[in-house]
Amino acid sequence: MWEEIDMHEEENGRKKRRLLILILIIAGALFAAYIVLCQIVVQNDAIWGNTTVNGVALKGLTYEEAREAVLQKYDEDYADAAITIRLDGNEYKIPVYQLLEIDVTDEIDKAYELGHGSWFASGAEWIGMQLSGGATENVEVEPTLKEDADIAKAIADSGILEYKSLVDTTWDVTETSLIIHKGVSGQTANQEQLTALVTEALNNLNFSEPIDCPYNTETPAAPDFQAIADSIYKEPANATLDPANGYAIVPGVLGTALDPQAAASAYEAAAEGTDVEVPLTVTEPDITSADMEANLFADRLGTYQSTVTGTNDKRTNIRLASEAVNGVILMPGEEFSYNGHVGNTTEDKGYKTAAVYKNGKVEYETGGGVCQVSSTIFAAILYTDLEVTQRQCHSMVVTYVPYGMDATVYWDQPDFRFVNNHAYPVRLDVSFDGSDIYVEIWGTQESDLTVEPRVEQTGTLTFTTYRDYYDAGGNLVDSEYIGGSKYKPVS
Repeated sequence: MWEEIDMHEEENGRKKRRLLILILIIAGALFAAYIVLCQIVVQNDAIWGNTTVNGVALKGLTYEEAREAVLQKYDEDYADAAITIRLDGNEYKIPVYQLLEIDVTDEIDKAYELGHGSWFASGAEWIGMQLSGGATENVEVEPTLKEDADIAKAIADSGILEYKSLVDTTWDVTETSLIIHKGVSGQTANQEQLTALVTEALNNLNFSEPIDCPYNTETPAAPDFQAIADSIYKEPANATLDPANGYAIVPGVLGTALDPQAAASAYEAAAEGTDVEVPLTVTEPDITSADMEANLFADRLGTYQSTVTGTNDKRTNIRLASEAVNGVILMPGEEFSYNGHVGNTTEDKGYKTAAVYKNGKVEYETGGGVCQVSSTIFAAILYTDLEVTQRQCHSMVVTYVPYGMDATVYWDQPDFRFVNNHAYPVRLDVSFDGSDIYVEIWGTQESDLTVEPRVEQTGTLTFTTYRDYYDAGGNLVDSEYIGGSKYKPVS
């Protein structure tokens, strides 16, 4: 009996040992399989879960592939997105892509987290995911406004700030009038308020509704009428001659002036969009082109003739000097210089040796005799009212002009000079026929007075020269002192 019981217990013990061994074998196999599963799972770098971010399925993508796919989807969705702004019937677009940014780091991290943590836990996570059925998780991530978004530049680039329906005031100037085209009030964008609205739309990602641009109403600025008057103002200028163009007549210039106060008053009284004409004050010049054509060299103002004696060499010198000054035209205010036109009387210019007064006696030098030309011109000038600015008498008396009416010259001093103090040009005509020098001063008679020279003897060989001015009735109305002369006896 006891033997049967012992045998039964021994059999049960063997069964238990066999069961335990089987369990251990199965457990070992399962553990080995789990280890293999973990190894396989760890080697898989892809996202496991059925996660979508902004509609992009991430399952099966690596971390970088998932990030790139979501960002590409953002580019596609927002590349053409723009805010529309309306102003005065016009539309302007502000692209938003460069102003926004999207950050999907947290979402990609979370999706990638499953199965990519502890190596040993990855197998259990995979088994758990399989048992859960792999439910899909949809995540939406919206872009946000960049911290450094230059909204002001984006608005400016749209061109809206350049728009203005305001019409500025302009003006034109004619010979007689200032024509003002008064502008018209209009709209311009209010940049500060518009920036606030665009910022709000970007923050709310509201790109479907156009923005009505806040605007300022501006009126055209009034012109600076004083500045216009300054630019218009011109003094009248007489017609003149152009020495560089064959002394052709240069037309006179009308004087013009604008009353800035009158222009401002007319502008204020005018309606927007209308033209305002403001007359200019126009002043004719004293000498118009017609006056110049009619009066140029019309009158012989003075004349004188002197007879030449002496050698042929002296006559040669007189001929050359006469030719040098013949035809000289003096513009109003211009000064004539005898030496300036004749120059140094040198042999290479053809001048010969002839008698001159020098150091109180008669000597012989190249150019002797040219003083008779300057003296004859001076004598003719004394019959005019032209201003004598430099004249010196000879050291000894000469015989070809009266005492006190000679003018000595030498290179380069003394010189003989006079100024054209007339409003019209003056021409000097000088000729020599071999025996006589003829001088004529041609210009325009600007006075009714007649001029006569007068020489008073004040000592043995001292004289004072005057000009006397007579009216049409022969009455002396003025006398002008010209200069004194003091001679030495001829030695």
